[in-house]
Amino acid sequence: MFSIDKSFIELANRFNGWGLALYTLIAILFTGLLCTLVGIEREMKGQAAGLRTHVLVGVGSCMLMIISVFGIEACIRYSNLNSDGSGFYNINLDVSRIASGIISGIGFMGAGAIVKNGLSIRGLTTAATLWLVAAIGMACGCGFIIEALIVTVVAMLFLLGLEKVEKLLDKGSPKVSMVVAPNIPILHEIRNQAEKYRLVIKNIITETSKGADGRDQVGITIFFAYQADHATIADFVESFSAYPYVYKIVNHADSKNKKQPNE
Repeated sequence: MFSIDKSFIELANRFNGWGLALYTLIAILFTGLLCTLVGIEREMKGQAAGLRTHVLVGVGSCMLMIISVFGIEACIRYSNLNSDGSGFYNINLDVSRIASGIISGIGFMGAGAIVKNGLSIRGLTTAATLWLVAAIGMACGCGFIIEALIVTVVAMLFLLGLEKVEKLLDKGSPKVSMVVAPNIPILHEIRNQAEKYRLVIKNIITETSKGADGRDQVGITIFFAYQADHATIADFVESFSAYPYVYKIVNHADSKNKKQPNE
């Protein structure tokens, strides 16, 4: 344990009770600062669980850990005397029970952040960051300020740095793009055909635009698993050649980058 952590924990028992209040203030402010860094990243991604959610989860976890580590013990020490005043009740203090409850509660919140949109599943990273800020808050609540700072810095480096790695992997992944008519349940058909050819879809990106003739159209880019068989992807593309609402489909996995327009 770092010396600054020891000094911070000792603060809780100083100043005739006011030390715990000061400890709580510092721990919560520090938690809010660290969780803000994670929350801003999620806010910039347009996630529903953004800045305020992450800060509140972290601060709440911090407060619960302070209650678990210091509050319950203080209540037992000052209020639970025997009826004859001879001593304390024999109570087994288990500070880990509230901590385990926090983890369970964050699990439910993380599940609520995960949303399935067509073939895409969104919110997995947000669920992980909610779990992360809860851990940061718990660490601060226990007095592990330096450790919480280290985890936050390392997590942010991975969170921002690995996004670039994912984009590079997406560029190298086999993909198919198509232009289709609007208001067509094409995503359901894409899923059926992918299951038929046993292709794993990593992600689907859709974008609405207007064609050269002024009509509305939807551009769809399908990213397959990195090791997907290119011949199977070609069969997948061929299966859409007879669809009247598919204006154009391009197999980027084909080394010749062959275009297959639908006349």
